[in-house]
Formats: sequence, structure tokens, C-alpha cells
Amino acid sequence: MKRQKRLTKREKKATEGGGHQHEHQHIHCIVCGRHLDPEEFSASPATARIIACQHSSKFPVCTDCVEPGKRLLAEHDRTGQPVKTADAWH
Repeated sequence: MKRQKRLTKREKKATEGGGHQHEHQHIHCIVCGRHLDPEEFSASPATARIIACQHSSKFPVCTDCVEPGKRLLAEHDRTGQPVKTADAWH
């Protein structure tokens, strides 16, 4: 008698629609990792901003982290290494 084939963990997640899903864009501050909602960029006063490196790549930061974010991008521009980002949290 032959055993029936089982799905792998990855296949189960795909069929169940598992994983981390949201109805909106998923944006995190590159410095502190805080979750940023798209409305935070256009609110008055804005609590999040987009900053860019010399290569014109854009990165989201919360307003408290603008200066540290600029330092991260300056290091990225100087060394050519990927931007060091914080782990995301909610």
C-alpha cells in the first residue's frame, strides 16, 4: 500500500492563504522599524516622511527618525553597501 503524498509547509501556507497579509501597503521606518500607515505621510502635521539617497532610492522614516535616517543613507552612499534597516515591528 502506497502512502498518500503530503503537502509541504510552504504548499499548505499557499493553499490556505497563510502568511502575513494586509489590505494596505506595508511600510516600516528604516531606523526604528515602526509600522507606518500611508495616511501618516499626508496628515497634517505629517508623522512620516520619505528620504532619498544619492541614487534616488526612496526610504520611509517616521519624523522622529529623519536625522538618523539621513546618517544611514550617507553611510550607504559612502560605502555602496545596502542600507542598514531596523527589524520591522507593529
